[in-house]
Amino acid sequence: MVNVLEECQVSPPPGLVGEKSLPLTLFDIRWLHFHHIQSLFFYKFPHPKTHFMEITIPSLKHSLSLVLKHFYPFAGNLLFPPNLGEPEIHYEDGDSILMIFAESNTDFNYLIENHQRKISHFHPLIPQLPPMFVKHNTILAPVFAIQVTLFPNSGISFGFTMDHVVADGNSFIQFMKLWATTHKLQRDPSMLEGALSILPFYDRAMVKDPNNMASMYWQHHQKTKFKGYQPLLPTSNILATFLLHEADIQRLKNRVIVKCPTLFHVSSFTVTCAFTWACMVKARAWIGEEVSENELEHFIFMADCRAHLDQPLPENYFGNCVVPFLVTAKSMRLIDEDGFIVAANLIGGTIQEKIGRKKEIWEGLERWYQNISSINIERIVGVAGSPRFAVYDIDFGLGKLQKREFISIDETRSISLHEGQDNKRDIEVGLSLPNIKMDAFATIFTSGLMVHE
Repeated sequence: MVNVLEECQVSPPPGLVGEKSLPLTLFDIRWLHFHHIQSLFFYKFPHPKTHFMEITIPSLKHSLSLVLKHFYPFAGNLLFPPNLGEPEIHYEDGDSILMIFAESNTDFNYLIENHQRKISHFHPLIPQLPPMFVKHNTILAPVFAIQVTLFPNSGISFGFTMDHVVADGNSFIQFMKLWATTHKLQRDPSMLEGALSILPFYDRAMVKDPNNMASMYWQHHQKTKFKGYQPLLPTSNILATFLLHEADIQRLKNRVIVKCPTLFHVSSFTVTCAFTWACMVKARAWIGEEVSENELEHFIFMADCRAHLDQPLPENYFGNCVVPFLVTAKSMRLIDEDGFIVAANLIGGTIQEKIGRKKEIWEGLERWYQNISSINIERIVGVAGSPRFAVYDIDFGLGKLQKREFISIDETRSISLHEGQDNKRDIEVGLSLPNIKMDAFATIFTSGLMVHE
């Protein structure tokens, strides 16, 4: 299905970065044993293999090298000191990113549609992280890998595997936008000056940890031996995208405003997550899964808190700076006719209560491991991505982005969210579910929108 054309290592230009160490903050270290983020970006590419080999590959490698001068942590490693001290992100001259170039005979147009597709068709387009290694009695683990796959005369995909400990979605998208712009404009350096005006900000001293939670998290993670990267195995699940048009979202908002007059935070994010979560729970009952009266369902979403700390961080701060919010409801309340309203009230109410109240953010972090360890992970739905990232604006000079897919949602039981390709006020919702449950979800999702018309 995929034929590897070249494997190489790409480093920043030699001598321009030097040795660097980034300590892990309380926002980073939480992800230490978490799954890796795997995603794909698809572009049309009406060129033959010779063009890809002779022009595109050298251009992508050169532009990536230039960008890694600024985003050097991606070329570095997660370092575990021999004295059992807290890990850090470490870069030294010569460190690099694994970059794979491959060719696929899969139907490109099949992969970029919204319809149901086997998620196993996407796994060969995703790179595997190199294994961890030992150097001077120190464990080192690569954190980032890239695979660029050609679909001759039709398309190209960029596949990424990233250890969440190195960066959140905000930082990753900053990297993507700079790489894309550099690739597009690298033949005209004067045009690049504007793109280089906002570079990653690395000052960890600005991240205050008043309760020493990073050390508390490290003590928790030390109980589990670090085993390095564990590849995800394809499942038999189905991947599909459901589009909520701007008009759909507005009707859902209007419904919530009427039913929940005291809820002030009725955003597109709130109603999209609430409607999708309720439909997912209803789909369980639809296909005959046993749902007990007191069974609990959980929804977890992340909020960027760069602007909400006592000492706010700039938007271009590199690393992780998100806090988790958890809402819980009895399954039967979400399955009932007003399940969407119940979900919207919970999600919107949590955002309304916590965002802007710094104390609430810290308290949530302190209790996080206690809260998450006591719930059934089979009943958790998470969120990957965000419509505010504007991924469809990422322009490598290859034309408009055709599709972004999160492949790691297959393992994490999450939904993915992106802005609409043609209208930024639309929202694309991605899911990976067993075939029978996906069919049920599609029916409930579509009919649910008709009810709210």
